[in-house]
Amino acid sequence: MSEYFPAKKKNCRKFFRAFPVALPPIVRDRFLYVSSALNNTVEIYNIINPTTPVHVGRFNAGIFSFPSGLAIKGNILYVANQDKNMIEIYNIFNPTAPMHVGKFNGGNLNFPDQLAITGNVLYVANGGDSTVEIYNIFNPISPVRIGELNGENLNVPSGMAITNATLYVGNTGDNTVEIYNISNPISPLHVGEFNAGNLNIPAGLATTGNILYVANAGDNTIEIYNISNPIDPIRIREFNEGNLNAPVVLAITGTTLYVANAFGNNVEIYDISNPIIPIHVGEFNGGNLNFPNGLAIFTLSS
Repeated sequence: MSEYFPAKKKNCRKFFRAFPVALPPIVRDRFLYVSSALNNTVEIYNIINPTTPVHVGRFNAGIFSFPSGLAIKGNILYVANQDKNMIEIYNIFNPTAPMHVGKFNGGNLNFPDQLAITGNVLYVANGGDSTVEIYNIFNPISPVRIGELNGENLNVPSGMAITNATLYVGNTGDNTVEIYNISNPISPLHVGEFNAGNLNIPAGLATTGNILYVANAGDNTIEIYNISNPIDPIRIREFNEGNLNAPVVLAITGTTLYVANAFGNNVEIYDISNPIIPIHVGEFNGGNLNFPNGLAIFTLSS
């Protein structure tokens, strides 16, 4: 055995390669864009302090007529220009001074409402035709239409949320949320729907972890669902706290939930550190909002 276990240990050194430590990006600034539909503007707020938004600008340039849904990919902001049946495209490299760089329709849009993005695919809830239009945005300023979905399941679709390979669509005309498998993002497959008698004009959706929030505009509540099984959501509870008046759009950053309160002309702020027990921590308007109908968050990192 001695040949396997020498009697005397020799000094030895271990050498390790020097790998650079991957540091998380540092957030330099964060902005919330809010479409003020009846003012035909998009308002800009600095939300580096998420519970104390500061109004830092607005834009229109005579382009908007009832701006609604907003979505961001990289430095590009898409704005659903509802009354003009267009999606407007802005470069937000300078987040407080967006630059208009294009628009599109292709004859497919009819009262485009809310927007959602996954990878290089943009979904547009096309309220007037009860479809969701699908665009390839590999070239973000030159979207290419690649399909649509309905399958007789949609009736005035509005808010959308995406988690992994599942797309949820608020079906305001039928008071349901439709569920699609988007493993193939250009060919969504309808896999279910839900309501359970709790939904009344489900206009806005947002997810965090295994939680789906649904803005229930007709009942002035936010419904909370567990989506651990994404095709079989389980309702947990609802909340209002007396602050909601036609909630229509939701957006989340970290542990903060923003709710566009259409008839209240403000945005309500909730702490969702405990996602099933949101705590109301503020609201804002500053005289800038008139029927807020779209939210999008842009983070500057270094």
